[in-house]
Amino acid sequence: MPTARFNAAGGPIQVAIACEPNRNGSYRIFLWEVDRNRIVREYAGNFLNPADDVHDLDLPNPQHDGRLVEGMIVVAIPPGTGPSIVSMEIRQDGNLLAREEREVPPDSPGTMVDLFIELLAI
Repeated sequence: MPTARFNAAGGPIQVAIACEPNRNGSYRIFLWEVDRNRIVREYAGNFLNPADDVHDLDLPNPQHDGRLVEGMIVVAIPPGTGPSIVSMEIRQDGNLLAREEREVPPDSPGTMVDLFIELLAI
């Protein structure tokens, strides 16, 4: 699992979800409490509209130290096309802090990908 080392005094921490090339799909992002089975916040989106798939975590940043970000992404790859890469990135102040990605193979009628990134303050 990748680790995103963020600046506790910096700008908002951002979570970005992408599917390249773009396919029909949707996602849910879960922000998990440190060492607990409790979701602090949930974000949702899909790849069917022009809305931005970047979400700012709530401030202040120090509260996110040790939390997990989980991205559950469901994407359908039509027959006769190539694979797609689904990814989740953590960014802050224009900098990429961590990225996790998976390839979804061709002819996948509806595949779920589960990605995790740990947040650590520096």
